[in-house]
Amino acid sequence: MRHFYTILFSILSLSTFGQELTKGVIMPGPGWSFDSYVYIPTSGLSAYNKPGGKKIAQIQLGKPDVNGDIFGAFIKVNEEVTEYSNSNFDVVGYDVIALIYTDIRDKFVRTNNGYWLSIDELASECLHPITWMDYLINREDVLGWYANDPGLNLRTGPSTTSDIILTLKGDLFDITPTQEVKGLWCKVKVTEYREHPCLGDEDLIIRTLSGWVKLLSDDQKPNVWCYDKGC
Repeated sequence: MRHFYTILFSILSLSTFGQELTKGVIMPGPGWSFDSYVYIPTSGLSAYNKPGGKKIAQIQLGKPDVNGDIFGAFIKVNEEVTEYSNSNFDVVGYDVIALIYTDIRDKFVRTNNGYWLSIDELASECLHPITWMDYLINREDVLGWYANDPGLNLRTGPSTTSDIILTLKGDLFDITPTQEVKGLWCKVKVTEYREHPCLGDEDLIIRTLSGWVKLLSDDQKPNVWCYDKGC
């Protein structure tokens, strides 16, 4: 029903500049077998008030729609069940969403609204927190990554003091990350198109370039986007 892509999982990702990357998304690994558009196990996930603290809530799958598909989640606090806000998720595939985390500490990750999840419990359910950097450089089912507005500078090195090769804007500059990373920066291959490849025409490539882009913002969020639903 959906294409599950291979991602290099990591619990903590430290850049070569010594900066700890502490934000990312919680993705399934080998052994994940739950048939849902939301990466939450059917048994739910315990939510704590702090790392190693008291369990105060449970994150649960939402109700199936008329076709039996689940696209949302609930949170149960003191026996009261309410809808779990979409601000706690990010789209990671065709109609597929995953929990995001905003901090990692003492084998716990913090959700966007402040609850803490146990990494050990996540692993027992075949779920793993990966940094946004690992997610961007290892996701395989995208047409390409494109620069967020107002654009992204392609530079000769991983620094704002490096020379600018080109400013990438719009969806005619296809950004392909490599595994070479320094802090918030990533070495990339850029393909410039005359028209978007989804049009199906031939001889669309103008040129290819390589260089460095600041793939994550200062607050460690992606500086790029993609067409999650394809062409």
